[in-house]
Amino acid sequence: MSNSELQKKGLIQKILQGEFNLKKIILYGVISFFLLLTLFIAVASIIMYKKVYKDLPDVMSLKNYKPNLITEVYDDEGRLISEFYIERRVLLPLNKIPALMRFATIAVEDDQFYRHKGFNYKRILGALWSNIKAGSVVEGGSTITQQITKTMFLTPEKTLMRKLREAILAVRIEENFSKDEILEIYLNQIYYGHSAYGVEAASLVYFGRHIHELTLPEIAMISAIPRAPKIYSPFLSPERAKTRRNHVLRRMESLKYISKEEADTASKSDFKLKERQDKRNLAPYFTEYIRQYVEDKYGSSGLYKGGLKVYTTLKLEFQDAAEYAIKEGLMEIDKRLGYRGPLGNVKIEHGQGINWEKIEEIELKNFPDGREKGEGLKAGNRVIGIVTDLSPERVFVDMKGAKGIIQIKDLAWAHKYNPHVDALSFERIKNANEVLKIGDVIDVRMLEKKDKRGMLKLALEQEPVVQGGFICIEPATGFIRAMVGGYDFERSKFNRTIQALRQPGSAFKSIVYSASFEKGFTPASIFIDSPVIFTDKDDKNWKPANFEERFYGPTTLRAALTHSRNVITVKLLQSMGIKHALDFSKRLGIKSHLTPDLSLALGTSGVTLLELTSAYGVFANNGIRSEPMAIKSIADKDGNILEENKAETKKVISEEVSYIITNILQGVVQEGTGWRAKVLGRPVAGKTGTTNNFMDAWFLGYTPDLVAGVWIGKDKDEPIGKNETGARAASPIWVNFMVNALNRTPVKDFQVPTGIIFTKIDKKTGLLATPESSETVLECFLEGTEPTEFAEPETKATTNSM
Repeated sequence: MSNSELQKKGLIQKILQGEFNLKKIILYGVISFFLLLTLFIAVASIIMYKKVYKDLPDVMSLKNYKPNLITEVYDDEGRLISEFYIERRVLLPLNKIPALMRFATIAVEDDQFYRHKGFNYKRILGALWSNIKAGSVVEGGSTITQQITKTMFLTPEKTLMRKLREAILAVRIEENFSKDEILEIYLNQIYYGHSAYGVEAASLVYFGRHIHELTLPEIAMISAIPRAPKIYSPFLSPERAKTRRNHVLRRMESLKYISKEEADTASKSDFKLKERQDKRNLAPYFTEYIRQYVEDKYGSSGLYKGGLKVYTTLKLEFQDAAEYAIKEGLMEIDKRLGYRGPLGNVKIEHGQGINWEKIEEIELKNFPDGREKGEGLKAGNRVIGIVTDLSPERVFVDMKGAKGIIQIKDLAWAHKYNPHVDALSFERIKNANEVLKIGDVIDVRMLEKKDKRGMLKLALEQEPVVQGGFICIEPATGFIRAMVGGYDFERSKFNRTIQALRQPGSAFKSIVYSASFEKGFTPASIFIDSPVIFTDKDDKNWKPANFEERFYGPTTLRAALTHSRNVITVKLLQSMGIKHALDFSKRLGIKSHLTPDLSLALGTSGVTLLELTSAYGVFANNGIRSEPMAIKSIADKDGNILEENKAETKKVISEEVSYIITNILQGVVQEGTGWRAKVLGRPVAGKTGTTNNFMDAWFLGYTPDLVAGVWIGKDKDEPIGKNETGARAASPIWVNFMVNALNRTPVKDFQVPTGIIFTKIDKKTGLLATPESSETVLECFLEGTEPTEFAEPETKATTNSM
């Protein structure tokens, strides 16, 4: 073989050897690739597994399913007055939920619910196809079980990781819970819009009835909402909600849950929703008082999530009467003081529309915290309007398209505001041009429906700057029956009944005089009403004066209290001792600090309306103090009693002393500043109070069964208005309330204790009357303290003057 042939053969061998090596390299490469890929997949799977399963919630926690529940507050007769919650939910067992509600939910949310094991591939594809056909999202792919995992265990983020976790949890739930258990959790847990969680809460929110009371179309409406609560809210989008409801009905028909006739009839039906009410609160100041107590004792979690049942002492009829009296009274006072002017003015250009955005800005500026005004153009509701034209006799108003008219008689009160002039001296407005002009943005109240010309009848209004507080207590038990802490809770949540320390003025005199009867003084004791100067510890002189700025000479204590004589009250306090008055006040329940000086006689130390009203309750209750009580009992969600409160009573003064002060305060009503209460036509005792410069006006009054107090004033230290006394400003509110509260209740008199005797005395001298006495009165005394001397025509009165 030649060399060339040998060379070719060697080359071929090398080529063949190289080809073999290449194949080996490729083979090794492929094997290595798959090994690496397998390793990568394994590692990735381990990582994914760890991520998916890391901190995966324990589905067994559903065994102890305790969702957030509503804390409900009830009045004395078990009527719901308020709710506290993060999620509005009323828990129901599945057997209390109608079958139609279960069928409707299954039909629209998961028609294979009783067949799948947690998730359903066919359901996902079917929902996708339904949504494509509808052109919008009408169905979701998640099963009922998956929806539970989303709402109870996972975040709402839309990621592959979360979907994997969701599927795993769904399977685990199905392995550990029956289908009925899962459905029960779902129907109590899912969100139905407007703070309603669960079907029972949704039923109450939208229709104001329990779920078992709903009709087929109403049930279908509720089951239609969870897919998109905002979009399908019947409050916000009634037509869209109706379309969605009809989709539910068609699904129910297709699954044979209902017949075609039932579906057709239900689809054609309209629906009547409950008036929208985001949170029930019929006594806002009272329930805020309750809220603070419950949160302090049971914590925020117990209050907002615990489903507590709080049974209170409130009487709803009394509360309604109190709120009406306060609102009407404050508006009357405010109008009496005059019109402070329009809320603003918007120029109306001829041929151009009204700038409602500007008007809304003006409204927001005047009412930044909102206000109570009512929904829509109904009689009694308040709206903002703009003056479009006016004449001397009438004003034409536009209320965003609705037209109205104010007659001169309905704005005649609107003289220029001036709190420094007695409001009763102003004349009523006779020309509307004196008050308003075109473009003025004003507050109006709807009076009644349209007149013959299609115009709504309106009255000019304004929000009061004067505030007030009211409380009613049952003396025998201390039960708080009504509480109003201000004109409008939305504007100001400050509760002037329990939080405001205000000078009571002459309303405190009843305490001073009753304290003196323990020291031997009597209603017939004579003091000289004359000028006197006192020097305090800082060597400053103080000269008290009467409201009328005159003096009346020898005066009995009865007359002094009936006509609220300041000078005699100060002299009486000095005579019996300040310490005794302080101790006596504490026994009655006054807990605020009282300044230990003679000005105490004139009510210069601040107290709360609750304190003072409760103190008057001792007089009404024959000397027995009943601690004010707002809560009778609290139960947990299962009905177990957590606390139960009984009336706390204690004898703090004698029934004889309480009767004597009551008898005098009856005279205040019959002959003095409490005269307005005579309209009740029954035994009533009461006392007015007015502080310097008319800063505060009070009226405290009671019958044998009820005691109530009213305070009127401004939050800032400003006068209410000239001559706005307790008699003028406060007592009409008290009377308004009592007329309604005591309606159809039997007349009851104050019982005379055995230790009281009545003796005819000479009214001028306080001594026993004689045939020659020109003025006599039958006076009450603690037995043994009645006078023993007879009045003589020329005999001067025995006095306690200084």
